[in-house]
Amino acid sequence: MKILIRSTTLDGEPIPGSGETLQAADCLEVVELMRGQTPFTASRAPRDYMTEVLSGIEGGPPQPLPEDAAAAAAEFLTRLARHGLIEFLPDDKASDPWPERFLEALETVRLSGRTNMLDHPEVTRLTAEMGYPEVAEWLADHRREYAAFVLEGTRPLGKNFGGKEDTAPCADK
Repeated sequence: MKILIRSTTLDGEPIPGSGETLQAADCLEVVELMRGQTPFTASRAPRDYMTEVLSGIEGGPPQPLPEDAAAAAAEFLTRLARHGLIEFLPDDKASDPWPERFLEALETVRLSGRTNMLDHPEVTRLTAEMGYPEVAEWLADHRREYAAFVLEGTRPLGKNFGGKEDTAPCADK
């Protein structure tokens, strides 16, 4: 699991495009890393730390966290994300999110000269016609990711990783 902890203004507002990246095996380890960032919070129990942070953000007594430590950490991170204070990032070790022959298929379509690569429906049709049905199926379901790839040369974005598909980011997805 990888997150970006956003820097904040003196008023506690997140600063877009800023922050520090933390990576750990799971939500509980991320909370442990967050807690250990300053000597003022390092000695606090994880539940006390999470409760204190949430009360400062949400004002007043926060909604209680689940009893299970792992579930409490996931809920804590989810609530921080809802306030824009953290962002869930894709893990570096994740495999390519597109089909195996994706690049080969697009190069075949491009070299054919039969369409503008920005014409998503036609690129999708041609990939199927040229013998790449798995790529055509992926393209039909991933228009935004294809556009990001063509326009920016970036890897496709997954849900909750800056793609803004979900209105409520969640730590356990």
